[in-house]
Amino acid sequence: MSVQLSPEKKSFLRYCAIGISIIYILIAILVVYIIQGEKDISKRNHALRMNPEAVEPGKTPPDPLPTNTDFKTVNVGIYLDGIENLSILDSYWTPTFYIWFRWKGDKSLDPGKYFRIVDGKIEKQDLQDSYIAPDGTNYELYRVVARVSKFFNTTRVPLDDHMLNIYVEDSANDVKRMRYVPDPLSGISSRVKIPGYNITGISTVVKPHTYKTSYGDPRVEEGKRTTFSEYNYAVTIKRNSMGVFLKFFIGLYAGVILTICSFYIHPSDTGSRFALPSASYFGVIANAYMTNSFLPSSGYFGLADLVTSIGLFTISLCVIASLISVYFFLQKDEKEFSRQLDRVSRRYIGFGFIAVNILLPFCAFY
Repeated sequence: MSVQLSPEKKSFLRYCAIGISIIYILIAILVVYIIQGEKDISKRNHALRMNPEAVEPGKTPPDPLPTNTDFKTVNVGIYLDGIENLSILDSYWTPTFYIWFRWKGDKSLDPGKYFRIVDGKIEKQDLQDSYIAPDGTNYELYRVVARVSKFFNTTRVPLDDHMLNIYVEDSANDVKRMRYVPDPLSGISSRVKIPGYNITGISTVVKPHTYKTSYGDPRVEEGKRTTFSEYNYAVTIKRNSMGVFLKFFIGLYAGVILTICSFYIHPSDTGSRFALPSASYFGVIANAYMTNSFLPSSGYFGLADLVTSIGLFTISLCVIASLISVYFFLQKDEKEFSRQLDRVSRRYIGFGFIAVNILLPFCAFY
């Protein structure tokens, strides 16, 4: 025969259910705010990077282009042929691409001889073709393998998207003598693949890049700055599914689910009751170490850290609820109240954890 609970005990259970619900609602609001904010910042920075008139936050605006100079224009384009490696942990990627230069007039301009990769290193450079057309058009085509530094935004890994950029400048001719013009024939090979990502598009832009130094050259007037024309080729990539996310956190989810299932263990069996949360807690910590091993060291608190923190918090909340339940069962001999407390705890904690962990990856991915 079931025992009727007092009004005070019923109110306590009701407040527990409301309190747990409010906690997970606040967690959901917080994590959505953080992740949505990171998505918006990333999207805005990508748009500014490819806007010829805009400057990304944290970068110094270039000096105005001089208007009283007789400069040559050089058409430049890139065809991306492959990506040998992409390492978020080591902050670089290795593209293989064809780059061409087309200009009229002064052959000594030779942009193919003097071009460089900004924030990168040319590993191999081979001249594929070179000629002068009857109308005086000069053409040069190179095949290049480069290692390009890229400080990836890891706040949404493993549901991230990125913009991979190849910045090309002339090392000898500044904007007073030469300026790039983006060739609309730039493209990307259908063979280019990146495991775990889809290539969502390419774009190109030319922007001025001012160096705030005279490099200590005594021939240069103090405070003088030099501006170069910079060609920017961009490839945007995005995770192709939530499969990597599930691989990252399947151990964490299993541990939290086992912890919630501990509410089905009789409160008198305290050894088994608290063994599951203890093992799960250390399992989540181990999962966090594994996840962080794929990411560079940073002070940012991202998606992986949020999922881990929610998992640890849920296990801790389950342990607190179990302690209260065991106390009422063993010390107060209020077995029915203990049983009802277990039911409320597993229902509302479980639902809150599942709801947040559906909302969080959905917000990060879409």
